[in-house]
Amino acid sequence: MTRRSRTARFAGQHAPAHRTAAPPGRRSIASTLPRPLRLVTFAAIVVLVGGLAIWLVSGRLQGPTPTDAMAVQVHASMGGFEPGALTVKAGQAVRVEFSSMDTAFHSDGGGWHQLAIDDLGIDWKVGPESSEVFEFTAPAKPGTYGFYCDICCGGKENPAMQGVLTVTA
Repeated sequence: MTRRSRTARFAGQHAPAHRTAAPPGRRSIASTLPRPLRLVTFAAIVVLVGGLAIWLVSGRLQGPTPTDAMAVQVHASMGGFEPGALTVKAGQAVRVEFSSMDTAFHSDGGGWHQLAIDDLGIDWKVGPESSEVFEFTAPAKPGTYGFYCDICCGGKENPAMQGVLTVTA
């Protein structure tokens, strides 16, 4: 039989337009369940997967948990400092827990952040998704001192990566 005769022979045969049922012995478990039960099962799976996703994401958004309840909490992320302004009394000993909220996969700076106050000689750095407690003594002279991060996100020229430390009398 030549190729042309085989093609002509099969051209006359047509595949069925629509199969209405699986062959006996090959039915899936889901197809044997009633439709309402399949819908409830599907909804339960969607709720379970959605709840798990929300739980995982919310854990990432919270960042490191504070380790020092007495320290002032300062969080840095690619969006800036939170809070962006601090107020302390002149001559006061200050404890600051400085945290980086970004992951190591942050493309600019690898998740590292800095809190630098040039006038006070402060240059603190923390790694991705970590925190560290730093101490300093506020200057005796009241005034305002700018702080910044120059590691990522446009550096100290980026207004979001700047903040103000106010020293009051």
